[in-house]
Amino acid sequence: MKNALLPLFFLAGLAFSPSAQAQKEETLAGSARVKGGFGAPFFTFSQADDNAGFGGGGGGAFIINDFFIGGFGEGASFGNRRYNNRNYDLSLGYGGFWLGYTYPSHKLIHLYSSLKIGWGNASLLRADDDPFDGDQINDHIFALHPELGAEINLVHWFRLGFTAGFRLVGGVGSLPTVRSGDFNSPTLGITLRFGKFGYR
Repeated sequence: MKNALLPLFFLAGLAFSPSAQAQKEETLAGSARVKGGFGAPFFTFSQADDNAGFGGGGGGAFIINDFFIGGFGEGASFGNRRYNNRNYDLSLGYGGFWLGYTYPSHKLIHLYSSLKIGWGNASLLRADDDPFDGDQINDHIFALHPELGAEINLVHWFRLGFTAGFRLVGGVGSLPTVRSGDFNSPTLGITLRFGKFGYR
């Protein structure tokens, strides 16, 4: 009887030995680690309806491993256009989610990419030099703006990024003389990120 129980004790020992313990389950959420966060002004050069435009804005995000996720807001102006014998300034403003990926971010120069997904307005605003009183004509828009480029670590709390991208705009339907496709444009961007990036 004693000899018959020996295999059972042997199996029990294996089951409770460190080498036989169940390994820790790996999950996507379990491997994520918040490394820091940042605030960032940025500047964008683009065009609308063949008119060059300059825009700017800002945002902030949490850094999770090599990714970041947060929010942003930005606006851009594209000069003067004529409608009903009056002068209007064409502009675009929107905000929303800001996602990005940098790798390997501890290196002096590294990959920087981002995706801005936003909602806002395209507007025709009466120009200051127009002799008539007037109002603003708005239309709701949806914008998608992916970017890809390089970033430089200037100091441990400040990074400077240079990107090229493309802005896609949809939803414009009631603005006179303007269509959604007029805002679709290649972009050049400069992003200044200030914050804590998870490295000393």
